[in-house]
Amino acid sequence: MQELHLDPDPLDTGCFRMGTIVHEFLHSLGFYHQQSATDRDDFVDVILDNIQDGKQHNFNVYPADVVTDFGVRYDYGSVMHYGPMSFSKNGLPTIVPKDPNAVIGQRLGMSERDISKLNLMYGCLNKN
Repeated sequence: MQELHLDPDPLDTGCFRMGTIVHEFLHSLGFYHQQSATDRDDFVDVILDNIQDGKQHNFNVYPADVVTDFGVRYDYGSVMHYGPMSFSKNGLPTIVPKDPNAVIGQRLGMSERDISKLNLMYGCLNKN
């Protein structure tokens, strides 16, 4: 059984951001954080010294038998990817993309690769 707990936006607007809701629903559908992918070290550097105590588990790398990518490449633009300052204890980045042009941590909605992965996960390709 999956439980979904949503807290209002940390900006104290009392609102929920759509991308955050999508992010949490994707967890309930079986998605892990993008930065937990087996190949993440090829795409980002995680700076453990900058992560808040007790939050390091959010940056674990999982083996391919736990987190499958269904053949979908690493996705900097995934709604499941943390931003560069996530859980920072000192105002310094916790995740640094190896591609200097990459933007991580968007919460606007699912990326094309998120959609592809979801369709592959549930066998929904080429169906009307």
